[in-house]
Amino acid sequence: MGKDDATWMKICYVAFAIIVTYVAYKLFETLGVQFGWGERYEWFPVAHNVASIVVGAGTALWVYSDKDRREYHLAAVGEVRKVVWPKVPDVKKMTLIVVIVVSIFAVILTIFDVAWSKVLQFILPS
Repeated sequence: MGKDDATWMKICYVAFAIIVTYVAYKLFETLGVQFGWGERYEWFPVAHNVASIVVGAGTALWVYSDKDRREYHLAAVGEVRKVVWPKVPDVKKMTLIVVIVVSIFAVILTIFDVAWSKVLQFILPS
């Protein structure tokens, strides 16, 4: 695509601002419904929207404003670029191994559970 890491980080900060704005919007909407502010105050819908935008933009600006934090994020991106991701056949093999091991342990735990319940029913008859 040709964009450098700093440009992608700015795009991520904008996406973060949008997500925080949406969450704040839903929060203020819920508070407005719970406390009846929407019906009581005609200015609440405008304040609700403005407050959501201010919270989203303020949070993204706060995250973006710290130079050390930006450098940390860029360093994290650089480290992720160094990761050697496994190939699809390797992932399939490892997934199959995990499924088999989990199935074996599930059978073992089921056997112990049934055995202990039988022992306890024998010791503590109801």
